[in-house]
Formats: sequence, structure tokens, C-alpha cells
Amino acid sequence: MEERTDVPEAEIAVHWQEEKYYDPPEKFVAQANLTDEKVYERFGLDNFPGCFNEYADLLDWYRRWDKTLDPGNAPFWRWFVGGRINASYNCVDRHLAKNKNKTAIHFVPELESEATQHITYQELYIRVSEFAALLRDFCGLKAGDRATLHMPMVPELPIAMLACARLGVIHSQVFSGFSGRACADRIVDSGSRVLITMDAYYRTRRRRPTSLPRKRQRRATR
Repeated sequence: MEERTDVPEAEIAVHWQEEKYYDPPEKFVAQANLTDEKVYERFGLDNFPGCFNEYADLLDWYRRWDKTLDPGNAPFWRWFVGGRINASYNCVDRHLAKNKNKTAIHFVPELESEATQHITYQELYIRVSEFAALLRDFCGLKAGDRATLHMPMVPELPIAMLACARLGVIHSQVFSGFSGRACADRIVDSGSRVLITMDAYYRTRRRRPTSLPRKRQRRATR
């Protein structure tokens, strides 16, 4: 017997105007990163832009910035001028010392028959480093180059993004449901040198190929 989960549009519309507010438990509020009620005062216009140094200091910088904001070439404002930082390092490496065995990514697959993946920071570090090495040594990518990602929501997506960030490569993520032509347009517009994609993925319990023809896939991912 097939179970139906379809809900009539009229029934959905009845609930559109409903608005309910649920206050979180005090214990949950207490562990939040932002608990200071004076935050709006601290981040008010009178303290702009220096107030943003407070959160920049929570990250690990290779070199601290010389100037918080340079508005000289509007609208191309420059933030944290002179600073050097790596997003991949801040997302992965700096957590290894204390949390290498803690889970960095929980991935629940589309198919219920497949096991949930729990990727630790140590595993993530290895996979990101390996893929970054492949992009650098095999694809010849370097800082400032561009790569296009045509991938669905799988663990390999953030791994590829972090690998690009590790090398200073600019990545452009194209929605996996877009056609091959739409992806190609974005590759041309961004001046991308490499396309990172996959053969197929599961969505609504069905195995779906990517929008790129297989011959083009092999040529684009060589």
C-alpha cells in the first residue's frame, strides 16, 4: 500500500498566516556565542568600523590587518587591509589540536538504507589536503585562479570548497539542477579553468545524472 503525503494547496494556505514564537530554553541561550545585551551599542554607528575587529580577532590570522576598512575606492570597499588569512585553515586546521576526533560534518544521505557519515576534523583535514594537492599538482591551480563546482549537497562539496580556499583559488558553485549550458555560461563568465563535478547523485530517492553530457564531463574534469 502506497502512503500519500500530498497536502492540498487550500489546506496549506490556511496556515500561511499563522505566526508563533517559541522562546529557546535558558540553558540553550546561556551557551550561545552572543549573550551580551549591549551588542547593539557596541556595534552601533559610533563604533564603526572598529567594532568589527572584535570578531575578526576570533579568527587565526597569518598577519594582522593594518586598517579595518578602506572606503577610498567606493563601492569596492576593502576590509582588513594588509591582513592575511586562510578560510580553510580556520575551518579545519586550527581545530585539530583539541578537537581532531570530534565530528566536523554530519551527512545524512538521501537513501535511508545508507549510513550517516560522521567526518571528524582529522578526516576532513586529510581529505581537504589530498584534494587541494590534486588541484595544485594535477590541475595546475594556484592562488587567484578560478574553479567551478557543479555538485549537489554531498560531503565532497564542502571538501572541494575548502580545498580551493586552501590554495587561494576562487570557487563558483553552480546549482546542481542547472543545465550543462547554464553551467557553461558561468564557467565562461568567471574565467574558470577547472570544472569539478560528479557522475550522478540521489534526489527524492532517485538516482539522477548531472546535467553535463558524459563526454563533456570527462573533458571538463580531466
